[in-house]
Amino acid sequence: MNTTVIDPVSGAEDFRGLRVRKASRRVSPIRRFRNFIELSDWDEAILRHGREIDIFCWMLAVGTAILLIPVSLLVMKG
Repeated sequence: MNTTVIDPVSGAEDFRGLRVRKASRRVSPIRRFRNFIELSDWDEAILRHGREIDIFCWMLAVGTAILLIPVSLLVMKG
């Protein structure tokens, strides 16, 4: 489904500088993401789940250390 859009041409001072075109009504992913950032409460959700996020980050750090310690020992051993 298309809709009619009127765009101003750069530097136009009167109605002769207007351009009429057809535009899709489908919202672009960038606009959807921008609306999500501006209109939703994503930052409050992060604050509500702060403890779970901290636990996940610590588990990720410990898991990485567990995997890298044997590798570093093998590298130092030669």
